[in-house]
Amino acid sequence: MTTLVTGGTGFVGQHATAILAGQDERVLALDPLPIREELRQAGVEYVRGDVSDLRSLLAILAEHGVDRVIHLGSLLAPASAEDPYRALEVNCAGTQNVFEAARILRLANVTWASSMAVFGHSAAALAEGELLTEHTPHSPDNAYGATKSYCEHISRAYRQRYGVNCVGLRIGLVYGAGKERGEGLFTEQLFQRPALGQPGVVPYGDDVYCWQYVRDVAEAFTLVSCLDSTDNAVYNLPGTVLTMVGAVETVRALVPSAELTVEPGVLGFPYRIDASPLTALLGDSLRLTSIRDGFAATIEGIADRAGR
Repeated sequence: MTTLVTGGTGFVGQHATAILAGQDERVLALDPLPIREELRQAGVEYVRGDVSDLRSLLAILAEHGVDRVIHLGSLLAPASAEDPYRALEVNCAGTQNVFEAARILRLANVTWASSMAVFGHSAAALAEGELLTEHTPHSPDNAYGATKSYCEHISRAYRQRYGVNCVGLRIGLVYGAGKERGEGLFTEQLFQRPALGQPGVVPYGDDVYCWQYVRDVAEAFTLVSCLDSTDNAVYNLPGTVLTMVGAVETVRALVPSAELTVEPGVLGFPYRIDASPLTALLGDSLRLTSIRDGFAATIEGIADRAGR
């Protein structure tokens, strides 16, 4: 089985390609930019390409005999806000190109990255006890969320009209060593500063988050990519709900010397999430990393990368 991972050198993509390579799969990582040498991994083939170019994408998939695609390549929230037209090209047209290529070439599976951003920064607006489900109406409040909302609708069309086995997984606040982009980059203050022995100022101290460890997220993508069919076109990814204050306390327990100041405020990432359909789909195959273990691995990974 040959799997192509778009955004294969990105934050989640590096973990997904590593998992697949460890299973003796043939793995290709697609990226539109030159590959940085420090990102290369054993057992992974690297291919230059842009999902916004359908003809080129079709040629790459056919040339390498790709069976399935894990589509992680996109412009994240800050970049989408800076260049919304490019966000349309990459996030909307690029994702639709992946579905169209899957239709033409009869690929076995496309597992693609949607986002909890389809709901906007509206966590506090939910009624008591209400959870965000796969069928909760969308209410995106930025360009990134709007592009992901479009992708969810067009993916359902490809499933219903053409029988394409495309499945979206909604990502939330993903953390781990090596995070370089995205709206959740504020977690640098929580993890990177203590790992490097520097004081940090943690924002949004009044907020609550559904924390998703990057390895768990990548594992979910690789597991779903092996499925011949699913009941839903999109699934919410599970995580661990914890306040920012609780996260700071966990880091302080792991790094007693950490100097962290917590600022008040709420960002409003969605965190009241019903992930039971995906949990039922994958069963014991997907085991979530505990907050303590995930935070510890993140801090250790950052320190290792810095040579400390």
